[in-house]
Amino acid sequence: MPTSMFRQVSLLPGVWPSPGLLDALRPLSERPLLQPGEWPSPESDLGKSFARTDALLAGWKDPLDADHLRRLPDLRYVGLRATSTDRIDLDHARREGITVSPIYGYGDIGTVEFVIEQLLVHTRHNGGVPGELAGRRLGLVGYGPVARGVGKAATALGMDVLFHTPGHRATEADEPRWAPLAELLGSADCLSFHSPAYRHVVTLQDLRRVPDACLVILTTLGLPMAETDLRTWQAGRSGPVVLDSCAAHAVGESTRRLPGIDVHDLYAARTTASVQRAEAQLLDNLVAALRS
Repeated sequence: MPTSMFRQVSLLPGVWPSPGLLDALRPLSERPLLQPGEWPSPESDLGKSFARTDALLAGWKDPLDADHLRRLPDLRYVGLRATSTDRIDLDHARREGITVSPIYGYGDIGTVEFVIEQLLVHTRHNGGVPGELAGRRLGLVGYGPVARGVGKAATALGMDVLFHTPGHRATEADEPRWAPLAELLGSADCLSFHSPAYRHVVTLQDLRRVPDACLVILTTLGLPMAETDLRTWQAGRSGPVVLDSCAAHAVGESTRRLPGIDVHDLYAARTTASVQRAEAQLLDNLVAALRS
């Protein structure tokens, strides 16, 4: 491989490239960039060109299982415009010597702001006299960088913040209090989930501990509970459940139509600034792979 460029850089639809990113990528590929709308048929002309890809850029929705990756025998690098690696077969990548580079932190600010926005909207504009967040309890399920940001902002607004994440019981002086999951769910006025991608971290039994009027905000990659559990639980309560497009992307219409389910047709993490950060990291990772 030349040290200055890849032979074939290809982009799957989940990259959502801006014109500026495409301009920056062209000098890094010997052949013209390929942007198939989906994985092309191996027998098609596009599929034959695509099979020469040695650097593939993909998003969190793009399928990167072993069956797909085997169609690219020259593949040596996968750049993810995502933090989660759940859609890629990492074992296959390791066996074949394929470098996989995700990006981190690019959408944290946007997601934190979306969660705080929903807390404010549902407290101050939910009919009757506007309420206040101060004094209300916020439960955070998961406690990565986004949840920490939400916790910091909510604390500054006077909320009582609890968090739960397995294996983290010690609480620093400047962070919210860790609580057992049952206590957190059972005492929250508002809940925000920040658990790992595509992982069900609560059951129907857990959900039934949540107070009836509790606001629940889901910005996880995939639902943090089985959809059937969400549907059964929500059908018997009055409180709202807010989902962004990440949480709702595979949710069926019967669930979306339930009273109290509020699906936002946007990605909480996607802002003008977050797109710029994501594309800068994606490009930096690709250039670093050329130099390695």
